[in-house]
Amino acid sequence: MNRKKIIALSILIVFQLSVIAVMFIKAAAVRSYAKKNDTIVRVRCTAYDPFHPLKGRYVQLNLNDDDIKDAENKTGFKLTNIQKTADAYYLQEEYALIVDSMNNNDFNALEPVLELYIGKNGSIIQKELYVHHNGAELPIEQYIKDYAL
Repeated sequence: MNRKKIIALSILIVFQLSVIAVMFIKAAAVRSYAKKNDTIVRVRCTAYDPFHPLKGRYVQLNLNDDDIKDAENKTGFKLTNIQKTADAYYLQEEYALIVDSMNNNDFNALEPVLELYIGKNGSIIQKELYVHHNGAELPIEQYIKDYAL
């Protein structure tokens, strides 16, 4: 391989790694900001589990508008993109299949709540999806592992 190809390949590799690093740095900055400024919010939701050939299995969320307004009031940010950025919750395939096998009404009876980090300028990162079972609030993965497997 000639020197120009090696240099071009090296530049491409560095670029790709830097894009991934920036994604992690931005996510860490949002989490840090939310913890320091108490902008961790909870949004009630209803859910159904679609399958998408490119996205795979995930829980599609319909977020509660009143909770979004409360989050906007708490954080002082207009969360206009929340329906686009926080409306899908991804699970490992085995767990997603279990949610997929549940009746939507049965899943929604668990009263799902999505917890979000809100960063500067209203940027959003999902923290956890919780469900309620026998008076306890559990992360969805814990509920599936303990009660649905």
